[in-house]
Amino acid sequence: MTTDFEEISHSGGKITFHIVTDQNGQRGYQVTYMGDRPVPFKLIAIYALPQGVAVESIQLGGIGQPFNPAPFPGCFPVFIASDSQGQFGHHCPSCGGYWRSGPWPNICPYCALRAAGFQFLSEAQQRYVEHYCKVLSEALGSKQDGNVVIDMDAVADAVGKEGEKPAFYVSEQSQQRKFTCTACDEYNDILGRFGYCSLCGTRNDLADFEQQTAPAIRTRLNSDHTPEDCVRDAVASFDSFMAQVARELAKMVPLTAGRRQRLLTQSFHNLGEVRPTFKDWFDIDVCAGMKEEECRSVQLMFYRRHVYEHNGGEVDQNYLDRSGDTSVVLKQHIHETKQGAHDLLSSLVKMARNVHAAFHELFPPIVEPIKAFEKRKAITAKYTGGGV
Repeated sequence: MTTDFEEISHSGGKITFHIVTDQNGQRGYQVTYMGDRPVPFKLIAIYALPQGVAVESIQLGGIGQPFNPAPFPGCFPVFIASDSQGQFGHHCPSCGGYWRSGPWPNICPYCALRAAGFQFLSEAQQRYVEHYCKVLSEALGSKQDGNVVIDMDAVADAVGKEGEKPAFYVSEQSQQRKFTCTACDEYNDILGRFGYCSLCGTRNDLADFEQQTAPAIRTRLNSDHTPEDCVRDAVASFDSFMAQVARELAKMVPLTAGRRQRLLTQSFHNLGEVRPTFKDWFDIDVCAGMKEEECRSVQLMFYRRHVYEHNGGEVDQNYLDRSGDTSVVLKQHIHETKQGAHDLLSSLVKMARNVHAAFHELFPPIVEPIKAFEKRKAITAKYTGGGV
């Protein structure tokens, strides 16, 4: 199992430049990239200026299919192999964030910058491109024909070892949160817990809440944990979900200083405040499609969270004044049922889905990767009798 911030070796291989001089004295070359290490291996290519500056992605096709043309004369095609887990490191030119994913990201998972894939090369890959172009330029500038080799196996073998590294050394680094995007199936390895899918731009907050947090609380409920603790944790988790969305809205939507401060510093434990705030400011209906009775029940649970969190379950005057709950009296020790806690979780999942869908109406994901994934699922289902 990969741990946080573990150095990940290159997938290795050998790059060979076969330098030739034709009858007219013109220097030319062919490139081969051969690898036989027992690790995942993926290969991409970019065009780079002889100085080692990446300027365009190359669309690698099948045998005999030509590359897309270079954007400038004199560009070198540079082949870039994955790390030993079949992934690629990336670096955002705007916020400086680093992550790992497939070869051609479209979006920074941290700041949501959209750019061409080649503009997200990691610092290690950029050093590699510079080295690659330097070796090739020197080989073409010499008077000798023959083979010049860049040995990436030596680079891969040096990971984790003490002592001097090869003259050209490259590796990547695992981050903290590995997730597969539910919308497009892209692998992402990011710093922290929440972010955008770097391929399609779908945020992972909903998937985290719906597929991990809520089921974990349900498991605790069904394992005889107290419903009161589960209610407290469910509301706290929804508060965290809303805070992530609020931070993105504060970052990406023009707001007054007061509203931005509200989004960045206030909690989201009071549904009576959350609903009008998100509806009036962003046209996000937290309770869309829910009956008012269900919304009132959720709001009551939000107030009860405060009692469980701060009063050990004992009703105080603040709870009575804010909730309007006439079923209890001051200093009464209140309890929840297992079913009530399950119902709350179901309501919170509905609300999280509403917020997620409305957020992506404001900031739509890139549809092409999502459509491609849906097409792959349909093909798989066709040949597996409906399974995926």
